[in-house]
Amino acid sequence: MAKNIDLKAINLNSLYQQGKPVQLGVAGGIIVLILVLAYFFVYSGLNEQLSQLKQEEETLKQTYTEKSQQAAHLDALKAELDSINGSFHLLLKQLPTQAEIPNLIQELHECATKNGLNMDSVTPAKAQNTYSGNQADNNAEEQVIQTLPYNITLTGNYNQISQFMRDVGKLSRIVTLNSIVLKRNDKDNMLTLKAVANTYKALTDAEIKTQTNDKKR
Repeated sequence: MAKNIDLKAINLNSLYQQGKPVQLGVAGGIIVLILVLAYFFVYSGLNEQLSQLKQEEETLKQTYTEKSQQAAHLDALKAELDSINGSFHLLLKQLPTQAEIPNLIQELHECATKNGLNMDSVTPAKAQNTYSGNQADNNAEEQVIQTLPYNITLTGNYNQISQFMRDVGKLSRIVTLNSIVLKRNDKDNMLTLKAVANTYKALTDAEIKTQTNDKKR
């Protein structure tokens, strides 16, 4: 049997003078050391890279699955979008034109008179563009619907005012009542209603074009 090799007693300078077992043992140790170092410097880096690639693969699979599901529902989404656009254009048709605005003011007066109310005042306020539509060339949003507010004041009892507000909701064109303030008159026990009656007008193509040109300046 071969004797145990004492590595501490081995002198590398005289290794060539040692016996074969010693030389083979040292050579084997060097090979093992090289393999260990190679694993830590090469294979461990490859393992880390492989883990990253596997993670990226899972992310790509998940993204592919989500995109596939979206593609599968694309036709349904297009149909839904067409339905929304149809409803939107239908609502636009319910908005008054500029020529119809005086008629709407008259209808408000008629609603008040029909319910026995005194329409004390109707005064136009500053118009506002309130609906954001398509993107303009300068990345600013186009406004395609204009709000036309009117400050109204009327006097009557509670039932009359309630019925007036219900009748306004039944007008052929869209009119909303906002910023409502209701006060009681102590002298005759009547109520005074102050509110903003908003109606809405779709901007014409010319008005939208003018708006876009102003934003580009």
